[in-house]
Amino acid sequence: MKYKKCPRCQLNYIREDWNICSVCQDELDGKKSIFDDDEIWLCPYCNKHELDVDEVMCSYCQAKRNKHLEE
Repeated sequence: MKYKKCPRCQLNYIREDWNICSVCQDELDGKKSIFDDDEIWLCPYCNKHELDVDEVMCSYCQAKRNKHLEE
């Protein structure tokens, strides 16, 4: 059995009789990948509140920390 690179992504090797790799086929079919960035990031301090991409901690924990530092 011979293999070739997927002509669409040029990353994955596929059998010669296949047109594209299974990853590309799933993309074309609209299926979600395990690598899609739909993850929800939780605050590492309270593990309750969601974070935006540029946040280190949630606003609740930040306010709590600021209050503690002021004392």
